[in-house]
Amino acid sequence: MATRSQSKISSRASKASLHGSSSNLSSAKTDGKNKKKVTVDGEADEREGALAFKVLTADQTRELQALSVEHMQMKLCDIFKLDCHSTDLREASILDFYTASVWWGKEKAFSIQQLSGFFTLVHTLFENVKEKHLSLVENLKEMKKMLVGIGAENGPDMQYGGLEFFDVNQAKDITNYLYSSFFQHYTLYEYMFSTLQAEEIIGTDLDVEVAKAADVPFPPPLDEGVSEEHFNQYIATPPPTPVPEPVEDTTEEVTELQIDEKMSENIFSELSVEDVKEVIESVAKEMLGGLQTEVTAKLREKENQLISKINKIHRVAET
Repeated sequence: MATRSQSKISSRASKASLHGSSSNLSSAKTDGKNKKKVTVDGEADEREGALAFKVLTADQTRELQALSVEHMQMKLCDIFKLDCHSTDLREASILDFYTASVWWGKEKAFSIQQLSGFFTLVHTLFENVKEKHLSLVENLKEMKKMLVGIGAENGPDMQYGGLEFFDVNQAKDITNYLYSSFFQHYTLYEYMFSTLQAEEIIGTDLDVEVAKAADVPFPPPLDEGVSEEHFNQYIATPPPTPVPEPVEDTTEEVTELQIDEKMSENIFSELSVEDVKEVIESVAKEMLGGLQTEVTAKLREKENQLISKINKIHRVAET
């Protein structure tokens, strides 16, 4: 019993060393139903059911393995067309999980074939939640199917899940990683892929101050920088100088008045007494002529009224 178990362990150890070695190591040929072709790491595995290079090609895997985290994230974003990862929560979660998984495989020193196969496993489990909406138990069963055959002896009746290029220790590390990073948050991923993300529209109002006219020599002072008194005294444009009013020339008027006074004096000195009387009579006739006619008209009217009253009295007396 002991010898049988020891031979089994030694067989697994030799197989693990065969598949976990450097990238140029080839897989062994087997005859019968599970016949597979010996391939150099980086080339496509032609065996039916192999998971290497199904999602990521050899060139893409090799390029990702040589990149830093930031450039690896950009490359995965370009491969899977995750253009809206900055605003879409689903794409951001997918990109984050894919980047973390590839980086973890790189830290574990996986070969090109192993890293591509591991990413196929991660991608399949993630798509089972996103597209097929499998439950936790169903997805665990899918992972178990893909891990079947790791560390087992080759035989005609042996089934393989497509990841047999890993050894038992690597399979344990992969299981622990998927449990802590994926299955432990399975309910959260289910909710994320079954609930629509609320869209938020954020607007920003921008107040733009228009520059003043070019005819203003200086801008208005800052309230906290210059006081109004200093602005008015030293900065503000001074008011325009008032236009002096034209001075009236009174010399001509004075001379005209003097000439008129002199002429009036000369005229009065030349008049005689009779001339003065004639002037007074003519002025009186002009001023009192209208008054005389008015008084005469009023007297005649008064006289007519009196005559009419006297006639009435005579008529009454006669009757």
